[in-house]
Parts: sequence; C-alpha cells; structure tokens
Amino acid sequence: MTPILLPERILRVLRVICPILNDAQVEWAVSGSLALALHGLPVVPKDVDLQTDRVGAEQIAQLLSEYLVYPPGIHLGVRLVRSYLAQYKIHDIVVEVMGNLEFQTLNGRWNPAPNFREKRQVMDYLGLSIPVVSLEYLLEFYTQLERPGRVALIEARLKAGQGEE
Repeated sequence: MTPILLPERILRVLRVICPILNDAQVEWAVSGSLALALHGLPVVPKDVDLQTDRVGAEQIAQLLSEYLVYPPGIHLGVRLVRSYLAQYKIHDIVVEVMGNLEFQTLNGRWNPAPNFREKRQVMDYLGLSIPVVSLEYLLEFYTQLERPGRVALIEARLKAGQGEE
C-alpha cells in the first residue's frame, strides 16, 4: 500500500519531529488525519497530532522546547475529551501532543483511549521512520469521538484491505 502524497509543509514538520523523538526513544505515534493519510486514505492533514502518555508528553516538551506554544497540562477538549496536552508550532503548522487521552461516557465516566502502543506500526515514508497508530486504533478513536464520516471511511478501507496485509 502506498500512502497518499503528503503536503510538503506537513513533511517538513515530520522531518523535524521524527529524528528527534525516535533518537530519544520516546513512546509516541502519529494519530488523527495525518495517520489516516499515511494509511492511504483520501484526507489532507492540516496539522500533526501525536499520541503518547504523560511521560512522553513531558519528554517531548523538553525535546521540542524551541517550538513550544502551550506546555503540557491537563486539558478538557471538545466532546468531553481530556488529555495531558501540549501544543507546538513548527514551520507554521500546529502540532498537538496528547498524553493519556481519555473520553467521557454519557454517564460521566472517563475511559482511556485505545492503547496506542499496542496498535501502532512503524512506516517508512520518504526515508522517515514514522510510528503511526493502526486503522483499528483510528476506528475506535473516531467511534468514541462520534465522527461517523471518518468511521465510515476507515471501515470501508478495512473491509477492502482484508487479506492484503
């Protein structure tokens, strides 16, 4: 499977992030629209989302300190999502690092997002070694976020790809 061609501005950000985080052996993975694009789905990422845990978020904050916009801290996002979030700006692209991502259920209980460590793979993209969450992870993720368009796109890809890999 060949991923779609990423926008050059996103590729420039990956050229900064990947060597630094991989050399430091941080536990991380690309998520969100960039992960979908790397899996070959027809989406064009406008930002870079990274999944990690709290320790990884702190490590990344030190490693990418020159790009830091908002330091890591507990953040309640839209749709009853919370994480240990930090934000960076690299080459005018927003990079969000989400550690210990959780979703709130209708009854108010917080549940952890799927474990990105168990559902990631390393992809080689134009010479970069990029850890990326799996399509199965993204399916769980977007189901919890109640994003039916993304869920349908991923389900169609998984169904079409059965037996390929």
